[in-house]
Amino acid sequence: MQTARKLYREELDHCRQSFDQVDLHKERGYLMKLTTFSANVENIIPSIPRSKHETMFRELLLQRIFSSFDQNFLTAGELVKLRGSNMLFAKDKGPKIYCTYHLGSYRLLTTVLFRQGVDCVQLLGSNMNRSQGEEITQLFDRIRQKHGLTNVFKIVEAGSPSAGLTMLRELKAGRSLVVYVDGSPETAPEPGEEDKFLSVRFGQRRLLTRKGVGYLSHAAKVPIVPVVSYREADMTNVLHCLKPIRPIPHSDREMYCQEAMQQLYDAFWPHLTKYPEQWEGWNYIHSFLEPEKHTPDFFGLPSQRLSFNESRYTLCDLEQAPVLFDRRNYQTYEITEDLRDLLLNMNEVESVEEIVGQEVFGELMEMGVIH
Repeated sequence: MQTARKLYREELDHCRQSFDQVDLHKERGYLMKLTTFSANVENIIPSIPRSKHETMFRELLLQRIFSSFDQNFLTAGELVKLRGSNMLFAKDKGPKIYCTYHLGSYRLLTTVLFRQGVDCVQLLGSNMNRSQGEEITQLFDRIRQKHGLTNVFKIVEAGSPSAGLTMLRELKAGRSLVVYVDGSPETAPEPGEEDKFLSVRFGQRRLLTRKGVGYLSHAAKVPIVPVVSYREADMTNVLHCLKPIRPIPHSDREMYCQEAMQQLYDAFWPHLTKYPEQWEGWNYIHSFLEPEKHTPDFFGLPSQRLSFNESRYTLCDLEQAPVLFDRRNYQTYEITEDLRDLLLNMNEVESVEEIVGQEVFGELMEMGVIH
């Protein structure tokens, strides 16, 4: 096992060396992705200074490479360290809904469960299933052959109209579900889907999360088991099994859904704050955030010199044109190069209004771009 662990770490070192040779600033879309990532971190964990965001983003990109490697390296699942109650991974304890998050090498959860003999039903988004579903199924066929397993692995497409009924049937047939409770870009709220979501606290914001997990747990009378994956400093992958959430017989289903989903995010929070650079959710969580009601920005006294509001807005030089990005509500505004240069050099300007005109000046003030 030590030899396998040593080989594994050497392979990850090779991945890191290759990654370090890439000039990310030359990669298409890098700046806009980094800016969105930074805004998400700032809105949810404002205690992390903006100066650390790019280092975190680079580390996240590397962690994604590590995670992809783990998926194809069969031995990676055998090197995982299990924490918490290992009994909850056992097949003979009945079906469960394993809820995990896009933290660390999160794909290893299903691999470990499957090797334990658990019949697994993986819930995947439609795009993910189309692009990787066949590859994932082939991976489990290889694991089955290597270890002589006879248990079941299935994929259920989250976007299917019959997904809920299918998962309920699978639970009642004794099979366990594996669900990424923190969503994905394609499972974000759409107009008309309000009844499928509920609001939970998450750091400094509230977000909308699908309540299907709570509904299935209550209807099938099976526990929800939160499992957090993370990678330690010595590159060891950990699966930490947390306290299960059990439905109370004859309790109110809507109330249970609300409490269960809040508990899932509360359980995740200490691990997120410890390993924030390992969470893929930073790339898309803005699609789930509840809009906030903001009081108007304070623009300063009339006698003060105006300045660009860097705390709220970021300037991005894209290939087509400069863009002004609102970090609060994630809106982008295409602007001219002249306006970009003006905003970058406000300290050299006596009168912004004289340069841009009364109408544009009023808009910049109203939006809080300058203050």
